[in-house]
Amino acid sequence: MSTTTTSVQSGSIRRSESGDVEVKVNVYRNGNKLQSSDGADDIYDFITGIEIYESITSSTIEAKFLFNDGSGFIGAMTGSEQFRVIIRGTILDRVYWFRAYDIEARSRLNTTDNFIVNCVSDEFLQNEVTNVFGNSQVVFDSTSSSEIVEQILKTDNRYIKTQKKIYIEESTNKQQFIATNWRPFDCVYWLSQRSVRKARKGGTLQNGFVFYENGLGFNFKSIDKIIDDVNNQTESDTNFTSGASKLYTYVYSTKSSGSDASDQFKIETIVFPEERDFLTGLRNGAWAGFSIGFDPVTVTQSKMGLSTDMSVDAYRYGINAIWPKMSHLNESGSVNPLSQLDTRIKSIVDYPRRTRYTILSNQIFDPKYQNNPQKNYEELVELQAYQWMRFESLKNIKLMIKFPGNLDLYAGNGINIILPATYKRNQTTDVDRKYSGKYVIGGLTHKIVGTTMSTEALLLKDSIPRN
Repeated sequence: MSTTTTSVQSGSIRRSESGDVEVKVNVYRNGNKLQSSDGADDIYDFITGIEIYESITSSTIEAKFLFNDGSGFIGAMTGSEQFRVIIRGTILDRVYWFRAYDIEARSRLNTTDNFIVNCVSDEFLQNEVTNVFGNSQVVFDSTSSSEIVEQILKTDNRYIKTQKKIYIEESTNKQQFIATNWRPFDCVYWLSQRSVRKARKGGTLQNGFVFYENGLGFNFKSIDKIIDDVNNQTESDTNFTSGASKLYTYVYSTKSSGSDASDQFKIETIVFPEERDFLTGLRNGAWAGFSIGFDPVTVTQSKMGLSTDMSVDAYRYGINAIWPKMSHLNESGSVNPLSQLDTRIKSIVDYPRRTRYTILSNQIFDPKYQNNPQKNYEELVELQAYQWMRFESLKNIKLMIKFPGNLDLYAGNGINIILPATYKRNQTTDVDRKYSGKYVIGGLTHKIVGTTMSTEALLLKDSIPRN
């Protein structure tokens, strides 16, 4: 029995309504499937709802099971069991494995217990009980970020030992660090903050890596790589080897009556969270500021950059200068949304309100500058600013949508959205060009109640079409 892999195949049930699913849930303890006295092993009858969550900000997939138990099942649970969830859908069938770690919100009404079982991927708990200690050059076989991450997640039996697919973007810089009894995921996150892409746009250095699990496996990629992949995404079937998923198009329109198959790809609800909050952005230095880095070994000599506006040396960053160095969704015909603001507001946005300080060890970066440490300081502190701007710019446009469940969508991959405009031209409704187009799926939640599944997705886009 495999407890770590997730199996998939094309949807196998015939749809009567969009979002139809068939679900089976089994519970395992010590590798053995739990059964009742009469041999029954499917506990889905006791479950009133399931939520499965993945995000580019979450190291593993999470799940919640909502129980309505009148059989005493809770008395047989230890809270550490494995759950196998088999979902047969109209687009894709999938098998998930989760490990329970918490039972909460338990209440009793007459003879029925209601409670929630919280679960995560097994790898999350493995991470909690595994430690990394020592010099990276000693405990790891290589010094590049991508190779260390692969060793931590898969190839080294001392650490996570996942059987799932891993999708890792190659990095260019070498890493040397001391792991002070860190967990494996701590090492991966440390590397994500300091890794530089091998691919470059316009000869400039790019960073901004994220680490997360989606339905395809574990991912260690830069935001720019994610955007490049979404731009190249097509309607071809998902390739589970390469991690290139199918591009689905969803349309916001009136739902038809009956069992129209096209309803599967219609958006049911749409919300525009945090449309534009200039005040918070200005206070946080979201679009402009100063960046200062220090080497803890030579702190008095490691301040770098030049500024006539401050009494200390600092690198001044701004979205207008960094924007051309980034990859962007729908790049050929897109612009920075801030470029279309009122002139007065644009001047305010470009004002450096926040100073960011970061410890940046010169020794962890490029050996070719070992005789010119100032060059390393300059690149490091500029990368610090780039990383901040890279994450902030991805959140320029946000949508929260709900639609019939689709297990062939993945956090960190793309989706195409078509929204109608709120006006008509010659009695014809135009497409809303600003909010339509390709998005990065920042996170999604599959919600199952009975035989119906819906998917809620947070979508992110950094650019808008040119006027």
